[in-house]
Amino acid sequence: MSAFIGLGVPNWEIRDALPGSDMLVRDTYLGASLAKTLAGHPAALMRGHGAVVVGESLQVAVGRSVYLEQNARMQYQAEMLAGPSGEITFMDDQEVAANVVWQDYGRFWNLVRNKMLKKLEAEKLA
Repeated sequence: MSAFIGLGVPNWEIRDALPGSDMLVRDTYLGASLAKTLAGHPAALMRGHGAVVVGESLQVAVGRSVYLEQNARMQYQAEMLAGPSGEITFMDDQEVAANVVWQDYGRFWNLVRNKMLKKLEAEKLA
């Protein structure tokens, strides 16, 4: 579910756009800088701030945001288990392309949406 990472996740350094900032994207200048880094990528890492994730739809953006974090945790664990050899086999470009093409996160979106609706309903009743 995280094959989209194979499309590239660049790092956005806010200092390159505005030294001494408060680390928040507060104006169109910083937004444009971040968008330029994103370009056609599905996500970008933001130093000291996490990540920004985009998608062709809300469902894709939400799915990618959850799976980006899960994959980061799994990759960290894999690196710890790999030890000094550091041997981890990542997807190649063909595997990424074959997987990204079908990822619409529809079932995941329905699960998340239904959970949130139930939570909102429970809060209304409380």
